Amino acid sequence: MDGFRWGVIGLGLIGGSIARRLAQQGMPVLGADVDPEPCRQAAGSGIFEAVLDPVALAQAADGVILAAPVGAIEGLLEALPWRPGQVILDTGSTKRRIVAAMGRLPAGVGAVGGHPMAGKEVSGFAAADPGLFLGRPFILVPTARTTPEAARRAEELVRALGARPMWMEAESHDRRVAWISHLPYVTALALMAVGEAARDPVLWEMAASGFRDATRVAASDLRMMGEAVRSNADEVVAALDGLIATLERWRAHLRANPPLLPPEWEALSARRRSLRF
Repeated sequence: MDGFRWGVIGLGLIGGSIARRLAQQGMPVLGADVDPEPCRQAAGSGIFEAVLDPVALAQAADGVILAAPVGAIEGLLEALPWRPGQVILDTGSTKRRIVAAMGRLPAGVGAVGGHPMAGKEVSGFAAADPGLFLGRPFILVPTARTTPEAARRAEELVRALGARPMWMEAESHDRRVAWISHLPYVTALALMAVGEAARDPVLWEMAASGFRDATRVAASDLRMMGEAVRSNADEVVAALDGLIATLERWRAHLRANPPLLPPEWEALSARRRSLRF
């Protein structure tokens, strides 16, 4: 990227994976985190030009990627010493609050909201994977500070990660992500809660791939996912309302005498088989 130097603040799974991929592409990258443990791991990895504190990184980097929980991203946007010509991109999984905060940045700063549609149920710098984003959508969201230069740099970065840039507005993003990310997370936790409520330890000995796959995301980092769900609560509630109405309708079929399978199950099964993630 013509000597353009990115810095990553937040060296967990997403930030660490971005840094590893950029280093793999031969790009200089700076790192920072408020937690000393990922900083220690990052400094020993050999992939960073330097590991700094967030203020020093914001002063040194041409572009800054904020890879932290949603609330922390908002705080960093308000606190760090941004300068004109700098490009800022975040990776938060909800966008309305972050986009609003980006709109309050100083004039001349270029900012784009971002959300890579990739992840794992494990977290931390040790889990970072340079191939995490390959072929995956990376949502880009315009803000009041999205300059043409910032948009170009953001798209260049996404392509360097091996991902596919997709532009959309913050409101559309948050509504969609409630259905395909936050609702599955809450549902996986609900399945765990029902299993725990049965107070039958043999259940966990019997559980196999179906339960494993249906509850995989329940193991995700609550600090990240809990903040994402809370920041998108209105859209998550709307998605939950839809799920509850569907389950109640299906329960009525199964309560019939004799029990009936919901008629849409066959079409839904075929639709799922047709999807390629």
